[in-house]
Amino acid sequence: MKRLALLLFILGFSFAHEHGKEQELTLKQVMQMVSLSAQKMLYGFMLSNDALIMEGAKEIAEHPMPKGGPLQYIDPSRREEFLRLMPSFERQVHGSAEEVIRFIKEGKKEEALKAYTDMLQGCMSCHELFRDRIRGR
Repeated sequence: MKRLALLLFILGFSFAHEHGKEQELTLKQVMQMVSLSAQKMLYGFMLSNDALIMEGAKEIAEHPMPKGGPLQYIDPSRREEFLRLMPSFERQVHGSAEEVIRFIKEGKKEEALKAYTDMLQGCMSCHELFRDRIRGR
């Protein structure tokens, strides 16, 4: 348990350090940071640690944009569809992260957990579209 707490502390420090270099981050680096933040939230839910939950949710709600944006990773012939769908994924991921923070502040853990799962579903939907588009299917 202490090792996991130490790991989360180190990862949190790493995230804070990288967060200051937004314009230098690749999409892969940003997604790794977001993944670690989602894991931090899960750990917070498992330990009933509101501070960890809110910290991870804030990191996701405010995550940096990769240098050049995500469109450079999408086949140019498929960018229009990606642009059309991306706002809904953004609302689901960022909006749900913000809802988690609000629900935790209000003491509504069950609602916060539901918002967390909604957030993860938004992440997975975007990843599915992204992987499909990057492979050119």
